[in-house]
Amino acid sequence: MLFLAAAMLSASVHLAGVADAPTVTSAPVPAVARSPAAPLVQASVRAVPGPAPGRGGRAVPELDGCRGGEATTFSAEACLDQLARASSAGVERFAASLDADGDDAAALVAAVGGQVQPEDAAAWWSELDDGRRTVLAHAVPGVVGNLEGVPYSVRDTANRQFLRYATTAVAGRIGSDAERPDDPRRLAMLEQVRATLDGATHDVPFAGTADRHLVALDTVLPGRAAVTVGDLDTADDVSVLVPGMLFTVSDQLVDWTNTAGALHDEQATWATLLGRSGPGPVPTVAVVAWMGYQTPDLTNFYALGLAQRGAAHLEGALEGLDAARADDEPRVSVMAHSYGSTTATIALSSGRVAVDSLVLLGSPGSVVPDAGDLAVRGTDVYAAAGSFAPVAGSGFVGADPATASVGAVVLHMGGGSDTVTGRALAGALGHNDYFRAGTESMRSLALIGLGHGVLVDGRAGDPGRGDPDVPVLTLVRPQDVYFRD
Repeated sequence: MLFLAAAMLSASVHLAGVADAPTVTSAPVPAVARSPAAPLVQASVRAVPGPAPGRGGRAVPELDGCRGGEATTFSAEACLDQLARASSAGVERFAASLDADGDDAAALVAAVGGQVQPEDAAAWWSELDDGRRTVLAHAVPGVVGNLEGVPYSVRDTANRQFLRYATTAVAGRIGSDAERPDDPRRLAMLEQVRATLDGATHDVPFAGTADRHLVALDTVLPGRAAVTVGDLDTADDVSVLVPGMLFTVSDQLVDWTNTAGALHDEQATWATLLGRSGPGPVPTVAVVAWMGYQTPDLTNFYALGLAQRGAAHLEGALEGLDAARADDEPRVSVMAHSYGSTTATIALSSGRVAVDSLVLLGSPGSVVPDAGDLAVRGTDVYAAAGSFAPVAGSGFVGADPATASVGAVVLHMGGGSDTVTGRALAGALGHNDYFRAGTESMRSLALIGLGHGVLVDGRAGDPGRGDPDVPVLTLVRPQDVYFRD
């Protein structure tokens, strides 16, 4: 046990070059667990009592339905109806009664998401006129920006506004009598989210040439967020990256988004190359750096509680994508690393969501023993295990997906010559090498995300390939690695 913990700690380390950034916590991320009828009052979120006076002391009768109390009295349907029908002044008064740094917005998003399916939220938003959409996005951006089913361009604009409001509120308390014990940590997290989007507070150069969009933000510590590289409203191919252990918005959002940017560019290059030989336009791509759940540390990685909660959030995010793109469905892949791969197998064995491809990288185990038990269309399931990845193959929390009995295609990681371009490919041998540019692994991920898994090299079932080359241990230096999962 101690050896495995040490191995997972060192395996959490990753090559420098991907930055860190924040995320927001609580409810807005691409997936809200479908708890029966969640009230606005949550254990980890400040209550929004009701009916409550606004900051000016006035009651907000027009939006009583959006206020808390017991789970049996809150109605998400009534709340959304009142948000659609209340006067603009009433909406503004309601917004003024919420805390500016996001706790109340997170609670409201969680409560609505607990009762309203994303397709119903999408229909609600589509029926609003432009004027009402503008009023809501300005007054309650933390709600609009994190409600599954709302178009992602709208969510990006709203979440950026939400980020500004929360940052101003928290920064304004620091150094005053109103400062709270966690304000410095919270401000640091929010600044990392901003750095992920515009680099204002970070020296690490951006990876990826496409625009970035803040499609989910929960400002409650430890924070949750999702940043998309590419246009999630229109992309033909969407890849969702799920991180593993020790990932936080404060420390790895910049990093994980740079990873998404590098994969986006690799996919875009392959889309152009392969599109030249086929009819129709070149497919467009979007990659989501999804940090929508609290990942474990060395004290709780051996349990599945966080993976189960994370799976509920991931299911919500995927349902939201299905709802937002109902008339123009993209091809969707989930690419999950380490503990995130366990989270993904829980989500895709729930019966709630399905994807087109699934890749499990350095997995400590799948909760189902057969790839056929996962909701992946066409059973397009892949697994990868680097030669020096101690977590991969451990089977610590379930079946090892890189074994023949599970039925996934086991990707070759050893490098070699690209069979299409002739380009030399490096091996991906360590636990944090799977997304490293120039590797055979990154090539495989790009092709799988585009639906061209047939072009990847599976180590299993290819006797002519031989075993991967074993690297020289002296090339792996402590200064080359740092925490990734």
